[in-house]
Amino acid sequence: MNRLKMGQNLYLIDLKQEIEGFRNFIGSWIYTGERTFIVDVGPSASINMLIGYLNDLGVDRVDFILLTHIHIDHAGGIGELTEHFPEAKVVCHERAVKHLLAPEKLWEATKKALGKIAIAYGEMKPVFEKKIIPSNEFHEEGFEAISTPGHAIHHVSYFYDKYLFAGEVGGVFHMVNDAIYQRPATPPKFYLEKAVESLDKLLKKGKKEICFGHFGMHNDSEEILLKHKEQMFLWKDVIADQMKQQSNKDALVDNCIKELLLADRLFMPYHQLDDDIKQRELFFVKNTIDGYIGYINSMTNSASTNPSSFQ
Repeated sequence: MNRLKMGQNLYLIDLKQEIEGFRNFIGSWIYTGERTFIVDVGPSASINMLIGYLNDLGVDRVDFILLTHIHIDHAGGIGELTEHFPEAKVVCHERAVKHLLAPEKLWEATKKALGKIAIAYGEMKPVFEKKIIPSNEFHEEGFEAISTPGHAIHHVSYFYDKYLFAGEVGGVFHMVNDAIYQRPATPPKFYLEKAVESLDKLLKKGKKEICFGHFGMHNDSEEILLKHKEQMFLWKDVIADQMKQQSNKDALVDNCIKELLLADRLFMPYHQLDDDIKQRELFFVKNTIDGYIGYINSMTNSASTNPSSFQ
């Protein structure tokens, strides 16, 4: 089923893409009530699907569209959706505003990073400036927007009622046969310190029901974010160790995956995923490892050029 009721007024829409394995992956959250809002809208390719589900729910007005970040799997359909709901205000990180107004550079960078996947997602259309509220100027009663860089410098997490809409600050999450599958989402350029600081910001807010962009919900944000924080450091240690042993890039990545599947209990349920989802995950796991490799290399180079910084 593509529409899941996750709370009294809360729905998760599975925006299945026309790419093998891209199901139970890209989620759009819809909250209906006194104020109706959407968290992330998915790619342009599936925006008509999202509009169809909104129609099924009887939604004829949207107050806010909250973007956790502007990668096109989360925000690619924003131009079309604001045309359909012209009254909706779009909330995003202040550093993301210029890309919503003129998304051409973002689109070119996305094609370079994702290739055929980007083409399948579809190109983002611009948003009119008057529709946009930078998250640091969003002071609507009941909402709290917190800058949470790590996965992206323009990442924002949102609190509303008992819910935390975390985008990718907690990585990628699935329930697989009653087991939790979770992994980091750390594309290049990745800065571990910023990612951990973001997790700590959210942990200070106490226990919430955490809503992931990829894909689902857990009833204890403290538990899941603490485990993910440990996971982030575990991946760094495993990948750094493999970098000392292997210089060939392909062999290095393969070895990292093998070792992580042995060392990380949250990553181990990868073996239980359906074959098509395994292939999807493999692509993004390699991207995540690339992010770590870049980070570790940058730290090594910094230490070698400025050794006094560690004294």
